[in-house]
Amino acid sequence: MPRNNKTVAVQRSENSLRITGGEMRGRRFHFAVRPGLRPTLERERERLFNWLQYDLAGRRILDGFAGSGVLGLEALSRAAAHCTFVERDAVAAKAINQTVQTFRCAERSSVVTADFFSWIQAVPDTFDLVFLDPPFAADLFEQAVAAIAAAPAVRSGALIYVEAPASYAPVWGAAWTVEKDKKSGSLVQYLVRKN
Repeated sequence: MPRNNKTVAVQRSENSLRITGGEMRGRRFHFAVRPGLRPTLERERERLFNWLQYDLAGRRILDGFAGSGVLGLEALSRAAAHCTFVERDAVAAKAINQTVQTFRCAERSSVVTADFFSWIQAVPDTFDLVFLDPPFAADLFEQAVAAIAAAPAVRSGALIYVEAPASYAPVWGAAWTVEKDKKSGSLVQYLVRKN
């Protein structure tokens, strides 16, 4: 009986993503399918990295709630100096680690399996750019932004990217300057600067 190749192709690509720019542009990688994991779509990534085009080279990146790791990988592809991926789920973290090995960017990466909130309070490194895209259902946005505001690891002047449900409408307050924001379908993207 002939195989339905179309179905097979869809099944194979369900958990794969493509890097949209930089030195790794066009490369695909697989991520672990985990509950609550919702990788940032290409359109939203392209918008984010257009916003960041002059703020990536040589920067130290933190991909909090890394999930698939796609945001940190996109930053590394675009000449970020280093990316630390923090992911609580060990299976997802292992998949990110395999990808940085495959893409030969392990020397510019650290993959940490830890709870973001505990980890950010104790980390000795400093970061220039932070990606915050926690699972939407967990409703951790306010808590994550507050943790970044209080974290000495995130220097004053650092950029923070927050991806949240479209209903998320934070009051940023004096700790932040909103640089960019865009509502797109069921989500909203913010790029803010820590004052």
